[in-house]
Amino acid sequence: MNEFVERFLETSERYYRSESAPEKLTEAARDFQAGLTELMSQTASATDQRGYVDATVSLGRKVVKTHISPHAMRDLDAWELGEACKEAIAEARLVAAEQFKAQVGDFPDRFKHLDPAELVRRNRV
Repeated sequence: MNEFVERFLETSERYYRSESAPEKLTEAARDFQAGLTELMSQTASATDQRGYVDATVSLGRKVVKTHISPHAMRDLDAWELGEACKEAIAEARLVAAEQFKAQVGDFPDRFKHLDPAELVRRNRV
């Protein structure tokens, strides 16, 4: 599991009911949020099956950029181009999810229902 996740879990379990808990937990939460924000800003890329569209997404699943080849404009109609874009973005999101899991590993059971990207967006970490 990524080191910032490990540190957060270790700190929260160690100081949960101690007198120094508020300060230690606040510091651990800030470190956790910073690490998660940095992780979510990393990118992953993929291409549709026919090679017409390249898509790059953040590990937080946000589309960062797309590139449509000139051949796509010539060879595809509007519907096919849209499908190629959706395919490339979906594939990039799968790659991003794999990268995220490779870097963080499996979250403990008590965190499995949480979406880290949503926590960062809402500043709830």
